[in-house]
Amino acid sequence: MKLFGGTGHNTRKRPAARGGEAKPPKSGKGKKTLLIILAVLIILVGGVFAYWKLTTRPPDVVSPTPDSEQTGLNGDNIEIIDTETREIGHYYTVLVVGEDQLRMNTDTIMVARFDAVEKKVDVVSIPRDTVVYYDGGYRRINSVYYRAENGGIEGLMDAVEDVTGFRPDNYVVVQTDVFVKAIDALGGVWFDVPVDMNYDDYSDNDNDGVVDYLFQIHIDKGYQWLSGENAMKVFRFRQNNDGTGYPGGDWDRLEVQHNLIKALADEALKLNNLNKLYEIARIVSDSSETDLLYSNIQWYAQQFLMMDTSNINVSTMPTTGLWVRTNSSAKEMALVTINIDEWLTIVNNQLNPYKNEITRDDCSIVYLNAPKQLINGQLHATTSELAVTGGGQ
Repeated sequence: MKLFGGTGHNTRKRPAARGGEAKPPKSGKGKKTLLIILAVLIILVGGVFAYWKLTTRPPDVVSPTPDSEQTGLNGDNIEIIDTETREIGHYYTVLVVGEDQLRMNTDTIMVARFDAVEKKVDVVSIPRDTVVYYDGGYRRINSVYYRAENGGIEGLMDAVEDVTGFRPDNYVVVQTDVFVKAIDALGGVWFDVPVDMNYDDYSDNDNDGVVDYLFQIHIDKGYQWLSGENAMKVFRFRQNNDGTGYPGGDWDRLEVQHNLIKALADEALKLNNLNKLYEIARIVSDSSETDLLYSNIQWYAQQFLMMDTSNINVSTMPTTGLWVRTNSSAKEMALVTINIDEWLTIVNNQLNPYKNEITRDDCSIVYLNAPKQLINGQLHATTSELAVTGGGQ
């Protein structure tokens, strides 16, 4: 017996139809159905791909000057438009802000620059205690968003522009629940928690005798799978109830945040799943304060899949610890001032989207303009001993 084709020697007859004629073979019907199913699937997949392409676009940044000229397309069809000050389409910058759970401060402040040509991203954290001169006084940069008279996201963008010398193209303000939902949509993340974390925060914010705020962190040290909720807790952890925690304080905390960001990026790239990123883009677009369009977030997600983790660089603004007191009070507050020369090197190598180098005169950076006073190994100063670069204040 031959499995494929026939020899004509099989003499068994098919039963005749009622009209006396034999029915045609049905073997082609299954193949036709399969082809129809495949065609439908191709149309659906192609439709999703076409929808993605049609609804995905990079953010609009600085408008080209009248004498600008298109310098061509790179290998990924990224349009580069050359202007006097900037190559539009080469670099994109974003201010990423994370709110604390009480929505009283911006707990995380990061500036990111994406290189669309080289497919690289640099992210630099601005420590929450960085001192800025804003709204007529010295304050921590994390208090500008909520507590400055001219605060909000535009106020924070102003403060970031002061210390970087350029205004980020876009911003994203992420609340803690968005962070949780996005990581859960990713499927969680494997991470090596560096210390035992045990912290309880019970607060009576309206002083009515009833605890109306509860935040707990109880996570053991070690490599483990983290849900969105626990990843958020690791990201926010500062110290335990007994004062133990990170030996290096906020510096170690920022390092852990950076490592967690890299772990999340690695997890997302392992999946190589456009649908997952599509869902995360929707969560961020729907639940965050941002001037990015959904189509822009889709574009970033698409570009992200072309990267690998070796092209993701995360670092921290170089600073110096300082205790500052006002001239009229003995009360001091812990702040950090920026190491200007080191910082400007980072700005120009990792963040600057423009052609010209950013200098001290382009910024309004607070620094100590007095002989250093060391008390128990700590720098101390009054506000009258502080100054601002670039003629600020």
